[in-house]
Parts: sequence; structure tokens; C-alpha cells
Amino acid sequence: MKTSIHHIRDAGLLLVLLLFVASTPSSASNDNYPAGARAAAMGNVSVMYPDFWSNWHNQAGLGFYSHVSIGFHHENRFVVPEFSLHAIGLTVPTGRGTLGFSYHYFGYSGYHESKFGLAFGKAFHERFAVGLQLDYLNTYFDNELGNSGTVAIEAGIMAEPVDNLMLGFHIYNPTGATIPKMRQEKIPVIMRLGLGYQFGERLFVGMETEKDLDIARPRYKMGLEYKVIEYIFARVGIMMQEYVQHSFGIGFNLLSFQASLAFSYMQLVGYTPYFSLHYVFK
Repeated sequence: MKTSIHHIRDAGLLLVLLLFVASTPSSASNDNYPAGARAAAMGNVSVMYPDFWSNWHNQAGLGFYSHVSIGFHHENRFVVPEFSLHAIGLTVPTGRGTLGFSYHYFGYSGYHESKFGLAFGKAFHERFAVGLQLDYLNTYFDNELGNSGTVAIEAGIMAEPVDNLMLGFHIYNPTGATIPKMRQEKIPVIMRLGLGYQFGERLFVGMETEKDLDIARPRYKMGLEYKVIEYIFARVGIMMQEYVQHSFGIGFNLLSFQASLAFSYMQLVGYTPYFSLHYVFK
């Protein structure tokens, strides 16, 4: 049984969370949380390149990703454990494309959001792919509201019209699903469009625009990745909306393991560390 101190603590944490959501235009209940420290280090530029983390960023990338892989992601937002995000995923290639399974959990015992995703990506040409994902979203309040779940979809396309130039588009919740028990609170409709270019073997530069249809200002992102030596990558990025967020990180590719570490900094709320690891079965 919870004591009065526990109830006061939970209420305080929830108030801080709500204040952050209210003061940050890019945040909303059941936002399309990204995963993977590679993208986090690059300002969350991710919609145009295929990798394991396309499970979260753009399911069309799975059409170009033909590996059985399993991965884990963790971030501790603003170094507050109750605002942590945990994610796990799996990719399984089939004869017609690649299946993706994903799950994430954001929050703590008194309030949390979770998403289960089942995705499929298919390449129709060596330069063009599409992807679709079915989501089950659940929100939990430690009060009379309890659990409230709903279903949403997301979809994307990815293309390489000329060598080394990559384009991507993704839309989250195009049907405008809502959370039934929370006074029909809207789940955001978010569109992302980006392009990237691979300069030789060492440098990748990407730019992306993200638009939440309920927010007037779009979010602009830019990131780059540089191969320092074989198996080691350095990354930096920036995101701009009402506030500016800077990020940086490093990646290691060793045999079948790929690990990434990143940090971001936003004025008013401070630093967020990220870590992700995934394994490719060969």
C-alpha cells in the first residue's frame, strides 16, 4: 500500500512531466519516440537511411535491411530515472521483405506510455522501398483512469534516386487515433521528410524536417557521421524548434555487434544520455 509520501512523490513527478510536455512543442502524449543512439547523436536525423532502427524511424528502411537482428535502447531523459525510455526490437527477413517487431516503454510506475509495433518493409527496386507498421499504444495513470489503449498506424517510403543520395518520408498516425479514456486526447499526427548524402566511404550528412500537425512551427534537424577509423564513428547533430538541442556521440561496429553512445543538451532541462546495442546474426 502506498503511503502519503509516495503519493506526493508520484504527483510531483507527474506535474514535472506535464510541465515539460506543456513547455516543449515537440512533445505530446504518445509521441512517436525515436530509438537508437546513432540517430540521437545526429539530431534524430534518421528518416532517410536504412538500418536496424528503421523499426522506429521509417519502416520502409526494413525493405533494404535483410538481417536477423535483435537490439536494445535506453535513454535517461534529463538524468531523471522516471523519464527514462527503454526499447527492444527484432528484425526477421522473409522471402518478400523484412518483418520488424518493436516495443518501447516511457515513464515510471505512476505514469507510463508503451507501444507495441509490428512492421513490414519491402523493396520494390534496389532504389525504392515502402513500409507499414501497426501499433498498439497504451497509457497508464496511477489513478481512476488506469490503462487506456488504442490502435494506430504509421507508414513510410525510402528511395535512392541517384548513387549516394537518400530520400525518406514517414507519417505517424495518419488516421488521427485518440486515447478513449482520456477525454479523447489526440495522439499527434507527425510527418517527417529528409535527405542525406554519403560523401565517399567516410562522411554522411543528413537534413530532416518534422511537422506535428497540431504545432505551428516545424522542427528542423541536421546531423553528420564520420568514420574516424575502421569500426569507429563520430557523430554530431542539432535540432531546432522553439528551443535548440545539440547532440553528439560515438559508434562502434565490431564483428556482429553495433554499439552507440550519445548525449544531447537542451537549455532549461539539461543533458540526456543514450545507449543502444544490437546484434546481427550472420
